[in-house]
Amino acid sequence: MAVVLPSESSTVGIVGRGFISVLSAKLSAIAGYKTWLLVPPGQRDIIVSLIDDDSLNLELVEATDSDRVDSFVAETDAVIIAVDDDSTMNEGVIEYVLNPATAKNLKRVVAMSRNLNGANMGFFVKASKISANGEVWDNSKADDYKKFEDVIKKQASAVGGEYTIVRAGTLKGGACGEDPLFPQYLASKFYEMTKKEGVKLAKGDVLPGPGNKAIFTATASNACPGDSGRCNVAEALVRSLSFENTANMDFGVGTEDGREPPSDEEWQTKLESL
Repeated sequence: MAVVLPSESSTVGIVGRGFISVLSAKLSAIAGYKTWLLVPPGQRDIIVSLIDDDSLNLELVEATDSDRVDSFVAETDAVIIAVDDDSTMNEGVIEYVLNPATAKNLKRVVAMSRNLNGANMGFFVKASKISANGEVWDNSKADDYKKFEDVIKKQASAVGGEYTIVRAGTLKGGACGEDPLFPQYLASKFYEMTKKEGVKLAKGDVLPGPGNKAIFTATASNACPGDSGRCNVAEALVRSLSFENTANMDFGVGTEDGREPPSDEEWQTKLESL
């Protein structure tokens, strides 16, 4: 099993949309990877504002600049694919980035998917998405995500690499807090940081949804079933690159009560135990 350890000679590319992709790119650069982020048209200014740190080894690559994209892909050791809303990354984009003709150095593909087992989903969860929080994961696009995972596995194999699937529920939080408390996360002026910084990891597709309490937990800031903290999902996406046992497997990211992010040692213990 191949690992991609943080170093100036290890290149990680981030492909996606929304806060989770930007946060993953920032954390990758902070970890010590040479990092590039594929920038959707018209999004450069907002991404720069969200990262709020021009000292990082992080290149913003315009999606329309195919020659530059190809040159970065050719030297990339790992690709992280993550989309913030409940849609999946376009299959054509995945096949373009994970093309055996150009991605000749790729060792690992890490993709953010969703909890697809259907446990504790149903009417109340769908109602909470409509009435309380449009970002609630209600499993209504499970088939799209199953197809997405199949494409990830197929393309990872085609380029001679391994895959990791990181499963999330309803994404919450992701900002750096006041002062800022945790500057490795996104600029605080865009949205408030939630209070749940604890994390639990579970091997496979086993984490449940919020069940009949969904309407009450949809906007709650404490640890709730069915939730995944953006900070912790992004951390898991990046940190999984350093572990052999996370290759060719999937795991879910849930929440636990806590006021501070897990330490490096705690992350190592959680990931090694999968």
